[in-house]
Order: sequence, then structure tokens, then C-alpha cells
Amino acid sequence: MFSSTAFARLLAALALGASVFCHGSNNSRGMTGTAQCDALVTAGLSDQILLPGDGDYEDRINSWWSVSSRLRPWCIVQPRTVQDVAAAVKALAALGHGGFAVRSGGHSHWAGGSNIDNGVTIDLGRFNKTTYDAKRMVASLGPAQRWGDVFLDLEEKGAIVPGGRDGDVGVGGLLTGGGNSYYTGRHGFVCDNLVNAEVVLADGKIVQANANCHKDLWKALKGGLGNFGIVTRFDVQAFEAGQLWGGIRASDKSHTDEVIDALINFTDNNHDNPEAAFIINFTYQPNMSPDVIVAQVLVDTYGVANPPVFKQVQKIPELFNDIKRRPMSGIANDYLLPRNLRNVWFTLSFKNDARVVKKSAELHEVFVSEMLKIVPAKDLVTQSLWQPVPKIFADIGASKGGNVLGLDEVQGNSLLWLCAGSVRTAEHESILHRKAAAMTAELESYAESINATAPWIYVNYADPSQNALKSYGDKNVQFMKDVAAKYDPHGVFQSMVPGSFRISRISLGA
Repeated sequence: MFSSTAFARLLAALALGASVFCHGSNNSRGMTGTAQCDALVTAGLSDQILLPGDGDYEDRINSWWSVSSRLRPWCIVQPRTVQDVAAAVKALAALGHGGFAVRSGGHSHWAGGSNIDNGVTIDLGRFNKTTYDAKRMVASLGPAQRWGDVFLDLEEKGAIVPGGRDGDVGVGGLLTGGGNSYYTGRHGFVCDNLVNAEVVLADGKIVQANANCHKDLWKALKGGLGNFGIVTRFDVQAFEAGQLWGGIRASDKSHTDEVIDALINFTDNNHDNPEAAFIINFTYQPNMSPDVIVAQVLVDTYGVANPPVFKQVQKIPELFNDIKRRPMSGIANDYLLPRNLRNVWFTLSFKNDARVVKKSAELHEVFVSEMLKIVPAKDLVTQSLWQPVPKIFADIGASKGGNVLGLDEVQGNSLLWLCAGSVRTAEHESILHRKAAAMTAELESYAESINATAPWIYVNYADPSQNALKSYGDKNVQFMKDVAAKYDPHGVFQSMVPGSFRISRISLGA
């Protein structure tokens, strides 16, 4: 038997139009002894600053989802308003030295993704509200909102937006990184549904970016992460909410070839069934099975039970099945990735080729075996996860004003691969990273040998060693460089934000 907790852990592992207008107090805390934090005090933000030794500081550090991300800045500033964000950015930029990070939901899996050692973290945790304009069918989302909470809020109003499949993921990072969802076949990536963004620029100016004003910035934000400013509000196109039919089933690994065939066929025919989403995962979950199993996520976003598109995969014998009708909030919040672990993720894309998927399953078997010689079985979770990226995803994005992801230049249907693992100690994390990197390189080399690579790296899954933004292609890289130079001419977000993926570090050409 499999417990509901086990179901939750496994599905969590798999989860992985409107018109707008352009417009643009000290308390008793004294100076801190660090120039950057003192600059924030001078800017009038002293009552919004957390310092090491403060109980709230420690609580906030421990709120990052991944232990790998729990760095220790000299101070954390928690702005209350967009004007406070502007004041913080201006104060830090005026120094011209030192570093800062920007946190939205805090779900980054790696150190430096949304935090910093020996610098300042601008924590947008107070920007965590959802409002809904029913007349325009536009949801306004704070960057620190959990997607699970967004769905709950909107479903009460009869609406929904494309968003994260894990309810703990934050709005800001997912959306500016592109954002794949169960609704991508119908509505494009999450970023393609952005109708307006409120952005704080490096000089403290607050602008609205949309299809009518600052259109270049609006497009660059759709995949370009935090290279251009700090987004304090995302206005996202909504649509009528409804029940979904979906969940997880799993099969013994002896059925690997059958599951792979189902994935390949689904991907090549997803354009005929854009309401459906399908994911497969070769995964080691010690609380569920002593061996690797092949899990499958099936979702029909119109709520149709057992649709014909899943007939092939549902014929495969199953170990268990947790598929049912439920709202999007149910799928997102019932199954959450476990917190408080150290995480390593790598990602690549490939042509829709069964040989690459089968090779990944073989490499994953070896990977798990080698890790279990070092890490206690109860402390290891691994995933080799595959999801379709058919050509229709890029076509929808192009029809909605475009993005910078570069998928429109990829020929044919693709598959997105995620290698993810979690452990408990820093020593084991280092080993996990080394072995995951080696497995990624070997799979890429194999794909190259059979001409099955696809030139795209999904930045929200990427390890910092992977040049994700460069994979968008020279045209998009040059566009992002131009936008960054226009809106941040002194390079504040390039030179003073050492973490994340910086467009200034990318060279054009080979």
C-alpha cells in the first residue's frame, strides 16, 4: 500500500488583453556597521531591516525552501510598498559597490538564486496579495505569492490563471523564467499571459510595462529573469476556472519502453489535444519503493475523465493510481515538494526521440546505484523527469506578443528533461552535484551522437553552471542586452547582483 504522504511526495516531485496606462520614517534602530545596510537606514527603511541575531532574521533565512539557498546576508530589507522598493534600490545603487539579491517566493533550489552572503537581500515577502478584476478578467499578483494560494484565491472568484504545478513555488521567479504549467497547451507559458508588469528600475523609477508602453521591457521580462529591474506586481490574463481531471499513476520499471512510447506519441500529437498534459518520471523515492519506479502524471484541464489521449498509457499495468477530478489548487497544494533539504537540479532539451529517454533511464539507474553507496537510502530522492514541449507552445507565445525564450527557433517537437536530487548534508550535496553533472554531460553527449539535441535550457530548472540564457539564441540575447542597457544604463542589476543568471555574462556567437 502507498500512503497519501507518499503520493504527495511523488506527485510533488513530478511538478516539477487588457488596456493599461503608463505612469510612472526611521525608528530606534541605528547604523549597522555595514555600508549597504547603513545606506538603507539613511534612506528611511530602518524599520524594514532584519539583522543577524534578530529572531525574525533567522526565521526568514529558514523560510527558503531549499537549504542550499539559505545564505546569510548582512541584512534583509522587507519593503512594504513599491516606493520602499524604489528607495532601497536607489540607496544600494548609489553606493556603486557591494552586492544584493532579490527574493520573491524563495523557492530557488541553488545558493545565490535569490539570496546572498555578505550583502543585502531585498525580500519581497510583503508583496503577497492577489486581487482580481472580473470585468477585465485580469489577476494582479504579488511576486512573493505562492501559486497554491493564488489558485485558491482566484477559484473563489470563479477564475484561474496558468501557474506553478507545485503550490509552494513563488510567482516572481516562475513567471520571469517562463513558467511551464498544465495549461501551456491552451494558453502558452505562464509568462505569455502577462499583460502588464509594475517594475522598479535601477534609478528608482516605477514604470508599467505592457503591449502599449515599454513594450520592449515587457517582452524581455518574459523569460529574462531579474536582469532589468524588480517586478512588484504581475497582471496576468485569467479565464474561467473549472475542475481538472488528473493526478499520478506509477508502473514498475519493467514497463519503461511502453511508458516511453506513450510519451513520444503524446508529444507528437499534443497539438490535437492541447488541453492535456503528460509527464513521466524515473524516480527513486525510498518512502514509496526500494527500487526505481516509472511514474506518470496525467492531466485533462477541461476535467474530462479518461480521455482517449491517455488510452495508450492507461493500458500499462500500474502499481497505484491517484487520478481524480479536483481543482487546480488541489493538484498544486495536495502534492508539495518536501522542504528543508539540499537540492541539485540540471536540465536539457532534446528532440522527441525515444532513444534519448531510454538512455536517461539507464543512466539514472547507475546514478541511483552509485549514490546509494554513499548516501543512506532514507536520505536520497532522485528524479529523471520528462515533459513534452511541442511546437504549439512556442506558437502560442508568438501570438501573444512574443517572449525571449527562443523556442520559436527550435524545429519540431521537443522534450524537456530535469535531473533533480535531494540529500540532507552539505557533503552529500557536493557529491550529488558532481554525479548529476556527469550524468547530464553523458546524456548530452549521447544525444549529440545521434543528432537528437535541442538548443534550449529552461532557466527555472537550470544549475548555475549551465548557460541557460545563452540557449535562447543570439537574437534574443542581443535583445535582452539592449533592453538592459536602455533601462539600467549603469548596469546596476548586472554588476551588483552576483547571483542568478546575468545577461552581461553572455558572449554572442560561438
